[in-house]
Parts: sequence; C-alpha cells; structure tokens
Amino acid sequence: MLYQLSGREIKERIKNREAKIAVIGLGRVGLPLASTLADQGFKVIGIDINKKVVSLTNKGISFLKDEVGLQDILERNVKNGRLRASSKIDSVDDSDLVVITVPTLLTRKKEAEISAVIKAANDIAKFSRYKVISLESTVPPFTTQRLGQMIEKRTGLRAGRDFGLAYSPERIQVPQVLKDLKTYPKIVSGIDKKSTLILSEIYSTFAPLIIKMSSPLAAEIEKIIENAYRDVNIAFANELAKLCEIYGVDVFEIIRAANSQPFSNIHSPGCGVGGHCIPMDPYYIIRDAERRGGEPLLLKTARKINESMPKHVVNMVKSHVKAGRVAVLGLSFKPNVKAFEHSHTLQIIKLLKDYEVVAHDPFLEREKFPFKTEKNIYKAVKGSDCVILCTAHSAYKNLKFKKIKKLMKGDLIVDGRGFFNPNEIKKAGLLYKGIGRSHG
Repeated sequence: MLYQLSGREIKERIKNREAKIAVIGLGRVGLPLASTLADQGFKVIGIDINKKVVSLTNKGISFLKDEVGLQDILERNVKNGRLRASSKIDSVDDSDLVVITVPTLLTRKKEAEISAVIKAANDIAKFSRYKVISLESTVPPFTTQRLGQMIEKRTGLRAGRDFGLAYSPERIQVPQVLKDLKTYPKIVSGIDKKSTLILSEIYSTFAPLIIKMSSPLAAEIEKIIENAYRDVNIAFANELAKLCEIYGVDVFEIIRAANSQPFSNIHSPGCGVGGHCIPMDPYYIIRDAERRGGEPLLLKTARKINESMPKHVVNMVKSHVKAGRVAVLGLSFKPNVKAFEHSHTLQIIKLLKDYEVVAHDPFLEREKFPFKTEKNIYKAVKGSDCVILCTAHSAYKNLKFKKIKKLMKGDLIVDGRGFFNPNEIKKAGLLYKGIGRSHG
C-alpha cells in the first residue's frame, strides 16, 4: 500500500501509475472523476448502490448524457480495463486511495443531511488500513475529523498512523465536470504529510494547480464560502433590483455601468437561485456556527433575500392577473442545460397554486411533473393569461412576440432574468414586467 511507503517511493509508484483508486458514488461528480483518473492511467474501481448505474458503467455507457465528452472517455477506459464498477463495498479492499463523492443535502429545517457520507465511511471502515480516505462532498466544518474518529472507533486503527485522511472538495459545474476538473485548481488537505502527498501527486496528473491547505477544516470552510460568496453577491444584485423597481430605473443598466469600475463585480439578479450548491452550502456553516455561538448575519440575510425572489416574481403576476393560465418558460436551474432538480422554477410553480400552470423547457423529454408540460413553446403560451421567463435558455432569445400576442388570452410577460428586450415586447402590444425594471 502507498501509505506505508516513503515519500520518494510514493512519488515513483504514482508516476508509474501503480496506485489503485476507488471512487464511492458514481454520480455527477464521481463518474467523471473516476473516468478522468482512469484516463490518466490509474486502475479505478467505482462503487455505487445503484445497480443500473453500475451495469451501464461496466458496459461503457454514461448515464449522464449531458456531460460533454464523458461517453468517449468512459467507453475508452472500460474497454482498456482501467475502469470498472461494482455495487460491492469490499471491492475497495486493494485500493490505495478511496475517494468519497456521495451527495449531501439539506433537511426541511435547513440542517445538513450527510447520512450518505456517514454510511460510506462506516462501510469502508474495516477496509481502511493503510489506505488514504479522501472526502470530496461538500460538508459542514469538522466532518472529515468526524469521519476519522468514526473509523478509529470501529476499527481500533489510528488516523495518521494506520490510515490516511484528507479533504479535497469538488469544484465543478454541471454539465462541464470533465472540463472543470482540468481547469480549476485542486484544493488538497490531509491530516498528515503522507495523506496530502498521495492526494496531491495523484490529482496533479490532471489538475492545472494543486493548492495545499493547512487542515481539512480549513479546506471544508473554503469550499463552503466559495458558494456563500456567490450567494451574497446574487443577494446584493437582487436587493439592488428591488430598489431599482421602486425608483423606476433599469438595474441592468446600473450594473453594467458599475461593473466598468475594476473593483465592482455585481452578479445578475433573477427570480430565484437554484441548483444543488448555492442554496444549500451556506446553511452548512450557518447552522454549525450558530451551534458554536456565532451569528453569521450576512450569510443568513443573503439566503433570506434570495429565497424571497420566487414570491417576488409571483407577486408581479398576482398584481395584474388574479386567476387563469400561466405559461412558465424554463424548468432548468441554469441556462442551456437539462437540470430540473433543485430548480428555482419549481418553487415558483408551487407558489402559483391558484393558477393553471403549463411549463415549457427545450430540454424536456419524458419527465413527469405534478403540472402540465409542453414541448412546443407556442402551444405552451396558447390561451395563457401570463407568461413567465424563469430560465434564460438561448432557445428563448428569438421568440416571436407578435405571434405570442395572438396566441395569448392575456397580455402579461414577466421577465424573471432580464433576458428579453422590453421595447420589443411592448411593440407587440404586450405588457412587460421584469426583475429590476418594472413592478407595476
């Protein structure tokens, strides 16, 4: 095992691609990571409880259809024998490095839900001797330390002596994980020099830069604040948008002008913040800090502002349309990808419970939702009293608003992303309302 060797021997074996790697969790992060490591010449075993994912992976078929380039790299490395998958946890037994990439979530009370991480650590505990266990999932502070203590308690082994322990957070966006793995610096932090060395040497085979941090705790907090920073910046933009509605000025004009100053980098406002990371990660440190007597006011306020935006948009509708049919454009949480889970649009639709809702998205296939969906945009807007733009897909860039005017029953267009040209909509005889532009 690598962990038993000297620093010189560790570097030599990694250079010769003699290190064996296990990746626990073959999801959005794990499958691209496992494929990338295999493509660098390492023997990789991917572990997942989903037997369908395991079966497809072993056939060289990526279930992540929108992840650019993944199918080719996966197929190539399954075929050459460097990558295989299993649902049996004991498959990690001969690995030098075990990477945990399982999902972390939030409970309804906004508490971190990391049961999948805890289970993975418990499952691999008895196989941990002389391995480095590395966590990639976004987690609350002290989680890596907690995992080490769990393994020690279950096995009688000692972290830093009998097994290595590290934290190296994922820093990717869907669906460009393969690209991001080779573009962004990789954060690495182990509890000892060997853990850090092994992880650094392996990840340096594809990452452009390795940033070694002083402790897993520092790395855990760093990962959280990356997304907390974005959340705060978006909240500032959303607060500014609401102010601009009061004064009757265009927030996007103001932001463009402000951002011409080199120290200003205001993000764009919008009808909600979706996705798996930004709406969730700040709570990992908010709740933990509160338990330790802290009061992270700025982070809490940012969350409150951003969580208020779906209601703000729905109020735009209600001020003009009291009942009827609403066409919602864009189910994905970000433009030009199929990413419906954790979308802000779902929150907006939930608030439209008193209306008949029909949703359109260019990436819709056979998904089932508790509301009506339509693949043709003009069929979606037909007979509607209001149209809400929730996601700025490029497919919506050249809509024919004169045609939409004829198809609609009502006349209200609510632009939740500052995406449309207000003058074009008004020339078509429609009423325009937009975030940071007009509220009444």
